[in-house]
Amino acid sequence: MNRVYRYLARELAKSYALIGIAMVVLFDLLAFLNESQDIGEQQYTTLDALIVVAYSTPALFVDLSPFVGMLATLNAYERLNATSELIALRGAGMSGGRLAAVASVVAMLFMCFVAGVEYVARPLRLDAALLRMHQTAAAGNLLRGSGFWIRSGQTFVNVSELAESEKPTEIRIVTFGADAHLESYTRATSAEVVDATHWRLENVWSKQYADDGTPAAPNAAQTQAWQPPWDASIRLYDLPVASFTIRDLMARIAHRANESVGAQTEAIELWKRLTLPLAGIAYALLAAPFALLTNVRGGRALRLAIGAVLALLVYVGQQVLSNAGILAGLPVPATAIVPTLLVFVLAFIAIRRLA
Repeated sequence: MNRVYRYLARELAKSYALIGIAMVVLFDLLAFLNESQDIGEQQYTTLDALIVVAYSTPALFVDLSPFVGMLATLNAYERLNATSELIALRGAGMSGGRLAAVASVVAMLFMCFVAGVEYVARPLRLDAALLRMHQTAAAGNLLRGSGFWIRSGQTFVNVSELAESEKPTEIRIVTFGADAHLESYTRATSAEVVDATHWRLENVWSKQYADDGTPAAPNAAQTQAWQPPWDASIRLYDLPVASFTIRDLMARIAHRANESVGAQTEAIELWKRLTLPLAGIAYALLAAPFALLTNVRGGRALRLAIGAVLALLVYVGQQVLSNAGILAGLPVPATAIVPTLLVFVLAFIAIRRLA
């Protein structure tokens, strides 16, 4: 029997690879067609569009993983059913529950692999979002030129570049008075980010100016504590939530606890990520009995098409239930977990029919 389990697992793994590649290629093609509409805008080129799509692919694969699991399980068991191998196995005493158990174990292993991809997917997705933002901006990628500017009230901060694991270098701080006259100018070769609200400037040179514009004697210091004037919770970039890691999402939710709309959007994304492994297993469990219960004329292609429609219906149903739960004021974790649990219930009901 162990040999049978290994054979089924191998067939499922082949199907996962086939369906995963097919879905990624299909959605990447659609993504590139969407990106191609902006080619030629400012500095955005075809190469940039290809890089954006390539960098977004791992995150896309993670988001599609439950559907990959469902369609891969359906495809593998449909192929075995078409060659009468499943009929032989069931005649030899293998129950539908065992077939579903094998599918769930393979789905667990697949979701472990997806968790590894998730670790690198979100930073790459963030790079894609920043690249697109910079290349479609009128000024292009500021980090390749004079750096980026941040304004808070009458204080302007310029950071030329990020080096040594995002260490700010060549910082210039210019402060103006209420009547727009220059009050102070500070320059530092680099800075150490102590925490979200405190920096330590290094090799500092500064000068103060009187109301009539007369400069005072410059001051120099090896290091100087400095508190950035902007609110650390302000979004400097309107980045998609899909580009944040789970840790980033948790930090932003804690930061934006008083901003219910924004925090809710990020909380939904967080719990979607946390429940993704359960969703992948649930979808695979539902696909296993579906491949054995359906008796549709028209061949394997039609049965797979019906399976794809089932996956779409399950996805739409999850979204409807999640949104309905949010509108009803249910906690975000409940809106994320309950639809997945309902898929588990449907899967177990279908498995019992095979017993």
